[in-house]
Amino acid sequence: MISQAFQALLLSLIAAHGSIGNTGHIFRIKSNGSSVRHEDARTSHDSDSESAVLLARELELLQQTIGVIRDDTCRNECRSVLAGLRDLAGWAVKFYDATAKMPTGVLAGSVYQLGNFDECLDLDDGAPAGIRGRYCLGEIDVGVPEIYLGENGSIWEAFRDAEERYREPIRKLYWGICSPAGCAAEDIEEVVREILAVAFGGSRLRLTVAMSEMSCYENEFEAVGTLDIIYVCAILCVILMILGGTVFHTVCLRNKDVTPDGILLKILISFSLISNLKKLFSPAQVDNLHLDCVSGIKFISMVFIVAGHSLVFIMSGPVYNKYFYDEAVTKIENSIFLNNPLLVDTFLLLSGFLFCSVLLRELDKRKSVNFLLLYAARYIRLTPAYFVMVGLYATWLTQLDRGPLWSMMRQEKEKCLTSWWANLLYINNYVNTHKICMFQSWYLAVDTQLFVLAPAIIYPLWRWRKIGKYLLLGATAISMAIPFAMTLLGNLDPTLMVYSREIKDITINHFFASAYIKTHMRAESYCIGLIFGYGAYRLQAGERKLSKKFIIFGWLFATLSLLISMFSITIFYNVRKDFTVVEAAVYSPLHRFLWCMGVGWILIACITDNAGPIRNFLRCRMFVVLSRLTYSAYLVNGFVELHNAATLRTPQHLNNFQLLRTILSHVILTFGGAVVLSTMFESPILGLGRTFLQKGMLYYDYKLKMESCTEKLYSENDN
Repeated sequence: MISQAFQALLLSLIAAHGSIGNTGHIFRIKSNGSSVRHEDARTSHDSDSESAVLLARELELLQQTIGVIRDDTCRNECRSVLAGLRDLAGWAVKFYDATAKMPTGVLAGSVYQLGNFDECLDLDDGAPAGIRGRYCLGEIDVGVPEIYLGENGSIWEAFRDAEERYREPIRKLYWGICSPAGCAAEDIEEVVREILAVAFGGSRLRLTVAMSEMSCYENEFEAVGTLDIIYVCAILCVILMILGGTVFHTVCLRNKDVTPDGILLKILISFSLISNLKKLFSPAQVDNLHLDCVSGIKFISMVFIVAGHSLVFIMSGPVYNKYFYDEAVTKIENSIFLNNPLLVDTFLLLSGFLFCSVLLRELDKRKSVNFLLLYAARYIRLTPAYFVMVGLYATWLTQLDRGPLWSMMRQEKEKCLTSWWANLLYINNYVNTHKICMFQSWYLAVDTQLFVLAPAIIYPLWRWRKIGKYLLLGATAISMAIPFAMTLLGNLDPTLMVYSREIKDITINHFFASAYIKTHMRAESYCIGLIFGYGAYRLQAGERKLSKKFIIFGWLFATLSLLISMFSITIFYNVRKDFTVVEAAVYSPLHRFLWCMGVGWILIACITDNAGPIRNFLRCRMFVVLSRLTYSAYLVNGFVELHNAATLRTPQHLNNFQLLRTILSHVILTFGGAVVLSTMFESPILGLGRTFLQKGMLYYDYKLKMESCTEKLYSENDN
């Protein structure tokens, strides 16, 4: 039955775009290995009645199938292609050649049969006027009724076992179809449905066809709209500012007597490429806060976050051996990729830690802080580079390239056109979550919301220490109780489980939308960061000292906490994959708590100079430079992953070395793009902030290591 199914699908594809139905008879192999034209083959086959009957049936089926097409243009173009195929015209044969044929490796997880995307779109040469290629990626749902299940070793048992073993049922095939451009998606869908109805009449096998215009592509790009022009003009204005600032800076360097004085000149210097590159590659400023170890933690965490994003897009896309990944998730050494959300919690911890420790010192110095101005400074610091990426997604994203899975880019553009305003208000983790623009942007919303709420705890810690402690401990306890209760009542997973079917479109994943991106579910890490920030403040103020025994205990506890929290995730993929809701509810806040306690201790040990070579490693010059790019890298990485997945021409074969190469390339591309985004949009804004905000505002710029604590506060981790 399976061979009949695939043969019927092949016939439907041929019929859908006018390919000749007797393609199996175009060439006949002689006994000596040479080939002859179909006409010669038919002559030599007069005695072969079986082949003649089969050919007649195929031709009849083709004629009937083309006849069901309602659109005149599509029907006529299909007939033209069919006539060209009978004459073996090169342009016509390409329609058939570019279409996916018999599938291979389906039972190993290879459900994408992509055909040849570029051949289909580039077959215009020699074709009759008006006939062009159109590539469509169709979906065929495979429904296996119970009547076919029960015989051990049958192919349908394999379909069922895949679901029971890996939570990955084989229920859908993706088929690349090359059709004439005059055929709409609904025309192709109608033809395929007709063929399947004929082929499986009387069968209980359920095959459902779906063709979407969003998954069809022609050899032309979309028309340029008003928003596209506005976006390009804005980017060109920035580029002109950069060119002007760079030229002016060059003049200043040549003439030592010229100093930038006045608002206009300072603005030009802020946009100077020379100035911004110098800031990027400058060494860390020496300060008495000993926060230089943060650089290494930020960069290392970002590298593994990029690796996690890469693996998510790879495993949910076209692969030959998907079960390689399904086996890999059961191995404890891969836990750092399975428990990748903990790396995001590291950034939330750093945000709370830096904000609390630096703001408390600033309150000691100033006795008061204008929090409204602080919020405004953060918004100005974060939004320009963020807006550039959101604008790109909402305008030119779909015109930058093309590929079999380019519908991913089209969907992303639609989401951004719908929800861009929620991103710029930093509420996109609660509003329009099913259409969230930039899948990774939820973090900025969570971090910003917690940043707005944090002074309600930090200020009492400074003004009324005892009350502030109770508030902080109470907030931390509540932040741990909420994920426990939500997981228990909602019957949720302990964390984001990376099964390909569940994260194929991460934005519609139930756990992602209802728990993973919510501030009330992620506040625990930020609160623990506030605790360690307060502890660092007290230690640096000389109010507390760490004994040798406490330091030894701290390192032992931190090491065990980090190992247990990270590697325990394999329990839920392997031994306890049928975990209970109580186990998930306990694990959800507990593993995050242990991880944050371990990272928090490393911060405390570093700033008190009790980390030895670990501190020296984390503050090395390379990490200092690269950590300044983590915010821009976070914004750029989503585009790198989407583009790679959307432009794949063939499924990938997974192995450890292949994955390593892919991850390294994505890290390099991400940070390379981050250099451009940072020097063009992020760093100039910091320069403008120094020009306009001056002493009346905290700058929040830890990345550039400003001289005063006020300026350092402008750098609380936004990545």
